[in-house]
Amino acid sequence: MTVISDVAVELMQARRARVAEKRRLSCDTVDLRLELCEGGLNGLEAGAHVDVHLPGGLVRQYSVWDWSPAGDCVNIAVKYEASGRGGSQAVHALEQGNLVYVGGPRNNFRLDDRPVHKILIAGGIGATPIVPMARRLVERGAAFQLYYVVRSGAHAAMDAAFRALHLPATYQLHCTDADGRFDIMRIMASAPAGSDVYACGPDSMLKAILENEKLLRGGKVHLERFAVSSEAEQSVSQAFEIELASSGAVFRVGEDQTVLEVLRQNGMQVSAGCTEGLCGSCIVDVVSGDIDHRDSVLSEEEQAANEFMCTCVSRARSKKLVLRL
Repeated sequence: MTVISDVAVELMQARRARVAEKRRLSCDTVDLRLELCEGGLNGLEAGAHVDVHLPGGLVRQYSVWDWSPAGDCVNIAVKYEASGRGGSQAVHALEQGNLVYVGGPRNNFRLDDRPVHKILIAGGIGATPIVPMARRLVERGAAFQLYYVVRSGAHAAMDAAFRALHLPATYQLHCTDADGRFDIMRIMASAPAGSDVYACGPDSMLKAILENEKLLRGGKVHLERFAVSSEAEQSVSQAFEIELASSGAVFRVGEDQTVLEVLRQNGMQVSAGCTEGLCGSCIVDVVSGDIDHRDSVLSEEEQAANEFMCTCVSRARSKKLVLRL
């Protein structure tokens, strides 16, 4: 059996794109406008992200904050992370005219069109999926509040994009160096009953929002993470087995292995993007077994259903998982 490399599998599903424009948005963030060489992307909407295949075999996921009507140009904004996994450094090294490959889009952070009051909270570079959400709500004439929380004005990469939407007075740029701690509890407690919160940003901010969800009095919290949650990082890993429902084949997943790695080692071509439980591209259906969910994609309701899992990070609480593969 010929096993195609992970990179080759992903590239077959991606399209070539040219860096049409590169500009600096803040002291640590650049904006890239990627122009597809052929055709356009379908399904672009608020909250969507794309896979960007970078030099050196890196594949990273970035939210699309703006795009052309035909989907043949998309904008991504990327913050430089010196201690990151290399994706931001590779993006910042790109120049106008360079070629990359773009896959997707996918969306795990959709904006609900229900006519309920919405609160948008963007923390740092977490503003990228929030910009098109605000744009969509302005187009609909919907009632909403928008908060953009940054360390200082110098770090407010997306402030100009928010202000270009001619937002009402409900938009607030909160710079913690000048304005102090952002009071999440007060914001949520003072919102109209039944409001929904859409938030993207640091794990500490998202955790605080979840802890205060009851203050919404019937509303829901919708989150997008750019990093693995601290709880998932602290989980203990134990070996278990996976069984393929189609063939009955059984494979062992060691303490230091992922389900995704074991599947690929045994010839299964499972798609994957971030490999950190952030994008959802490696989700598979689960027939039986108790899943130890460690992703930041599935909602609490979806995890409780115990019907599918992110194979790149999630594991088993039971001795075996039977996968619909």
